[in-house]
Parts: sequence; C-alpha cells; structure tokens
Amino acid sequence: MSEDDKLNSVVSHIYDAVLNPGLWGAALERLARFVSGEAGTLCLEDLTAKFVSAGHDIGSDLEYMQIHSELYGDYFDPLTAVSQLEVEEVVSLLELVPHREDCARLFYQEHRTPRGHATKAAIGTREDDDGLLGLHRGAPDEVIDDAMRRRISLVAPHIRRAILIGKVFGRKFGEAAIFASILDQLNAGLFLIDRDGRIIHANTTGRRILGTDDFLRAINGRLVARDTDANRAMQAAFARKGALEMDAKGIALSLTAEDRDCHVVHVLPQRLAAGPGTARSGAVTAAVVVCKTRLELPLAPDIIGRAYQLTPTELRVLLALVNVGGISEVAASLGVSVSTIKTHVGRLFAKTGSARQADLVKLVAGFRPMFVA
Repeated sequence: MSEDDKLNSVVSHIYDAVLNPGLWGAALERLARFVSGEAGTLCLEDLTAKFVSAGHDIGSDLEYMQIHSELYGDYFDPLTAVSQLEVEEVVSLLELVPHREDCARLFYQEHRTPRGHATKAAIGTREDDDGLLGLHRGAPDEVIDDAMRRRISLVAPHIRRAILIGKVFGRKFGEAAIFASILDQLNAGLFLIDRDGRIIHANTTGRRILGTDDFLRAINGRLVARDTDANRAMQAAFARKGALEMDAKGIALSLTAEDRDCHVVHVLPQRLAAGPGTARSGAVTAAVVVCKTRLELPLAPDIIGRAYQLTPTELRVLLALVNVGGISEVAASLGVSVSTIKTHVGRLFAKTGSARQADLVKLVAGFRPMFVA
C-alpha cells in the first residue's frame, strides 16, 4: 500500500472517530503505525468553555503513566507547553521540557525506558481548541527523525480539524440533552412531527399519552388521532396542505379520552427556511402540544398566598372554591357558616382585584404547575 493510501486510511479512521468516539483507540493505533510509532495518546482540554472532551490512549502503560504524572506533574504540564506552539507545529516532547539541562536529561532518560518509550510529538493548536497528540517509539535509542516529523505533519491538520468538529458535535449534543431533559419535565405532552406525520421526538408525558393508546396513538411511527375529523385536520397541518387555516399560531383541536377527560391539542407550525411546501421527509414541520383541560391546583399553593398576602384561612377558602364549588358547598366542606365564607370571599375579592368567583378560579388556574411533580 502506498503512503498516500495509508494516509487516506488514517484520515478516514480519524473522522470516523469524531462521529463515534469509541473508535478513537483504533484510529490512534493506525496513526501510530503510519508515523512509525508504537503508542499514541490524544488528550483534549477546552480552555474557554470548559466543556469536558475526552482523553484516549492506546499501547501505553497506564500505571506507569500515573506514577510519572505524580513525579513530574508539577514540573512539566504538556497541555500548558503545547499552548505556546504555533498551530499544527510538530515538536519532540523533549523540546517542550524546561531548559534546565540536568532535569531535561532526567526527563528524557525516563521517557527512553522500554516502559515509558520516547515521546515523539506534540501538535500545536489554538487557545480555544487546546489539544495534545503524543506518539511514542519503543526502542531506547530511537529519536524523532525528519521522516516521522513529515508524516505527523501530514496528519496534524486532520487531528486539529477532528478536535474542532468533535467539540461542535459535543456542544450540540450537550445542548440537545439539556433541552430534552427540560421538555421531559413538562406536564404537557410534546411531539415534534415531520410532514408525513412521523414522530421525530416525544417527551416523557407525550410517550405516556401514546402508551394509553387512547385519543392519540402511534401507528407505524406516525401520530394519529382516534377522532377521524381531528386526525384529518392534524395530518393536513403536518403536511401544510388543504384548505385548513394555518397561521403562525397554528390550530387547536379538542379530543376526548375514554375516561371523558378533555384535552386540547395545539398544532404549531415550524418555520421552514426554504419556504412552504419545501420540507423534506424527516424534517420537523410541526410541534404538537397536548394539554388537559382539567384544572390542576398548584404544587405549592403558598405562592398564591404570598403573591396576594392572603391569610392561611383565606387561601384555604380560595382553593376550596376551585375544588368544591359554590359558597354553600365550601361552607359545608369546611364546617363553617355561609356568612363566614362570604366574609372571606369579600376579602379575597379586595386583595386580588377580582369581582366574581369565576375570576378567582381563573386566578388559581394561572398558577397551575408546568412541570411534573
């Protein structure tokens, strides 16, 4: 195999490892063989955003490396030294050691042992994508030569590019994981749908709704409503076709479960960069949000009391008006007279600026929990 073919193979494995970090070991092994080394270490550290990247090593004695780090860690930090290099500069590790001849000789001899090998190269990178590639040879008398420098120089741009691409992917994956975690805590069901009605993503509540196989179902990976008319409207909204009125606010559909609980399904169109009718299969064209119409009391009702400076009794009466019903029913439920409840309701009106009992119910509804308990 020619050197160009070997280089192409190494580069291919490097970029495969960007997409699948589990392949870095195989990529480093090929890289070490290409440059005539026996072991390789790729160490990454993000000095700005402080994202944790990864460290990869093949062929080295890890126990020895730990002992060596304890002995020389305060004396020589490769990541600090490599940050002073020019971008993609290739040097022998000995060139990075502080120039005290006796210590440099000791450090070099240590790295020339059959266990430690002779560290051969470091690749310089920019401050915002700091990284270190180390390659070793096993023979005690072998030193870095021009041929090895040249081969490493051929690979250096790809290593640096792989580090940059990997960090972009890492940030995007990290952001996606954070967003997914937040969405999973919502009380409302959320689905991201493509033009064919396929479910691209569903949060925890959404998956729970599908698990009941009730008013909404997943059939062959597509979101389907049990009600025929509602389903027709939904599918038209996903595909952006038909005579359906679909503005930026989307549409709202009412669906009833078998237990008679009513749900409002909001279909919200997602903006298409290339314009309407250009969405490809698999691209999100709509978000579907499913909410129960049943009023749920706040998980921490004390927040209402603090907001309107209500006494504990007034807060108890307010919640009873929502849960129980009219003044007479609340009086019977709390075991007090109707006139007492009327007095408390009058104070509630004054403190909240409400004029009707229905206004008090709406007020409590505004504090309904957004997240799963």
